[in-house]
Amino acid sequence: MEQSSLIDTMLDHRNDLSDVNSVDSTFSIDSGVMATPEIFEHDLRSITTEKLFNELQRVKDDLQSKDSEIRRANEMCENTNREIEDLTASLFETAHSMVEEAKHAQANAEQKLKISNQTIDALSLENSQLKKTVNELKQILNTCRSSFNMSTTHSSIDNILFREFTCWEEKPSMERDSSLFMYRIYNEDISTCLTFPNANLSSRILAAIERNDIVMETCNSKGNMKTCSLMGEFCQCDYHVRLGEDSQWWPLSRLARNRIAAVCDFFTFIRHVQLGLVKSDAQTRFNKIIELRKQMAFARLGL
Repeated sequence: MEQSSLIDTMLDHRNDLSDVNSVDSTFSIDSGVMATPEIFEHDLRSITTEKLFNELQRVKDDLQSKDSEIRRANEMCENTNREIEDLTASLFETAHSMVEEAKHAQANAEQKLKISNQTIDALSLENSQLKKTVNELKQILNTCRSSFNMSTTHSSIDNILFREFTCWEEKPSMERDSSLFMYRIYNEDISTCLTFPNANLSSRILAAIERNDIVMETCNSKGNMKTCSLMGEFCQCDYHVRLGEDSQWWPLSRLARNRIAAVCDFFTFIRHVQLGLVKSDAQTRFNKIIELRKQMAFARLGL
């Protein structure tokens, strides 16, 4: 548009110059005197040159301004590109770091899973071996019990023990010192079976059994890891016992419970014999007592 304006101006000046040449003379406006065509043409050329120079200067200034704007735009573009490159590099480094961390975490998880599987396999194998050992021990125990029952049935019995038992039956009493029979069983079986680290509670339990005033139950609560009242050890206590009218329940481990139960079974049978409730012959009653004494011995050994 600026170039078109410049061309129009030049054309106007050319037309003015043609009009001047077509007349013979004219008057100078400033001086009021007649001027020649050459002088007028010279003035017009001066005016045109000055306008062209001014127009050229303005265009030059505009070009310089445009150049400055272009330089600023290029600088902004370069800065933007540089920031984009820096951001891209930073994002790439972050992504690479995250990938490496994920790979490391996955490797650790796989290693832990491998170790866990190996541990499970080892525990499963150990559990199988323990089950096999327990089954073998049960078979051995059953064999021993069967052999013992057969020996007590078919072999000769201890006549001394049998005489002590028959003498006791003549005047049955639950007192320790009432007969050689009860004295022997107290010393050899009952006292040893109820000997625990907590001697005071052991004595109270024996007295409660003698009075037939003891309650022993299975705990219904879960997570019965407690200190056994008799053994004094922190272990699985699935049972508890209460003595007489005492409202306190004492936690018991399986071993302590089995030992108390074996003594209770013996006293229960002895009471039945004392009351005349057992109608079998003396030999059968004696064999049952031997069986109950054996149970107290096994319970004391944890079998």
